[in-house]
Amino acid sequence: MSRYPIFDTHAHLQDPDFDEDREQLLEFLKAEGVARVVLPASDLADSEKALNLALAHPGLFCEIGVHPHEASSWVDGPGGSADALRQLFRRGCEESAALGRPNVIVGLGEIGLDYHYDFSPRDVQKKVYRQQLELAAELGLPVIIHEREAFADSLAILQDAERDGLLTLPGSCHCFSGSLEGSRLLLELGFYLGFDGPITFKKARKALDVLAEIPAERYLLETDSPYLTPEPFRGRRNDPSKIRQIAEKAAEIRGQSVEEILRQNWENACHFYRLPMDVHFERL
Repeated sequence: MSRYPIFDTHAHLQDPDFDEDREQLLEFLKAEGVARVVLPASDLADSEKALNLALAHPGLFCEIGVHPHEASSWVDGPGGSADALRQLFRRGCEESAALGRPNVIVGLGEIGLDYHYDFSPRDVQKKVYRQQLELAAELGLPVIIHEREAFADSLAILQDAERDGLLTLPGSCHCFSGSLEGSRLLLELGFYLGFDGPITFKKARKALDVLAEIPAERYLLETDSPYLTPEPFRGRRNDPSKIRQIAEKAAEIRGQSVEEILRQNWENACHFYRLPMDVHFERL
């Protein structure tokens, strides 16, 4: 077990892949020193699942939002998707307070653009992206961005949002795999960059260059469980305990110890999500 509490900033523990052994896994993670996990959402139903799971386990937190894959499900206007997310947020605030916890909803995500699969039309993805940036500013939540093969359009939307005063809190770019130049532009906007299992893959290149250069206070480690399992476990289901393999690669790239990387990730994640730094290994 690490001497520092472990924080996985992006893991879909509400995913059906964990339905058969979720409670056993959470007990295992506690024994491995995993103290906090943030659950991102893909649509309204998934947002509710993530919220319910986070409320049931003190070491879990969640995000709400609509993934670009599901952008076509977005309903505009009164009583639509934005109102549904507002209602979830209010419920999260009320039920967290009743439990004596900080609000378990700590971000709006994952949102953004995905031009690799184009499961939703690009113009719809852009519209829903902008509307969720507006909602995040209204609710006072950081945004967690999913971007695949759409960097120029995503950056333009973020820059427009900044000009319009919407980026009031730092955001995070989940599973960053872009160029050094792109990373610098995002850092200028105040963003953090998330790194996952792919940094351990043999063909990893650009992300390693970025990870070597990024300021220590601006990276986040994440597993994206049950996806993106790091080496040497590729082909198996991923889970938050495998953050250690990602930390080991980050330590190699940055010339630090694994413990230093885990400590910095804890501090960065707590700052990003505005959570207290001290923890007595909360029960997941």
